[in-house]
Amino acid sequence: MTTASSAWERAPLIPLPSRGHEHHEDHERCGTCGQPIGYWAVDRLTGLLDRWGWDTYAPETLRRAHEQRQPLALLLLDLDHFKEINDRYGHVAGDMVLHAVAEVLRASCRENDVVGRYGGHGGDEFLVLLPMTNRDRAMAVATRVLDGVRALQIGVPDVDKGTRTTLTGLTVSIGVALYVPARGMEPVLTDLVLEADAALLVAKREGRDTVRMGRRR
Repeated sequence: MTTASSAWERAPLIPLPSRGHEHHEDHERCGTCGQPIGYWAVDRLTGLLDRWGWDTYAPETLRRAHEQRQPLALLLLDLDHFKEINDRYGHVAGDMVLHAVAEVLRASCRENDVVGRYGGHGGDEFLVLLPMTNRDRAMAVATRVLDGVRALQIGVPDVDKGTRTTLTGLTVSIGVALYVPARGMEPVLTDLVLEADAALLVAKREGRDTVRMGRRR
């Protein structure tokens, strides 16, 4: 799975998609900040790709799906009532929830899926790009994520009471967009995100804690 979490434990680099190149110990560094190339692509809270990492790897995955004429699915997830967690228990608790949801995503996805945190610093949305995935498999993955988040029990500090408490009953809403290969139609990642976002809004309006499928453009 392209998430960068395991790579971060070794070094602040993201494993590039396999292209037949070997990795070397002497990594190229940015001439401006001095950090190894790839450092910017890691969300350090969750270990997933950050927005910049997503913008690097997701288009490449979509391009390969188009060239190999393989179906692909995009999941856009949003934590339900996340602001209430920050407001009630504090931002440390919110960070712990985000980390726990990222672990659910890791457990629900394959090695070649592209998983990222969306929306920049403080965002509670996640993107999951699933190559070689049709509608049925996309729904199966989304259902696993729903079930995994519902099952979470997270011990967090309660800054108001000065004690600890266990958060349960967490849920997410998910919008799904599908790419079905068609000759002569070059896919655009932004279009998939827009479609998944529209489906996510429907899921929110229809009660949350559910999955909705977008309409193919």
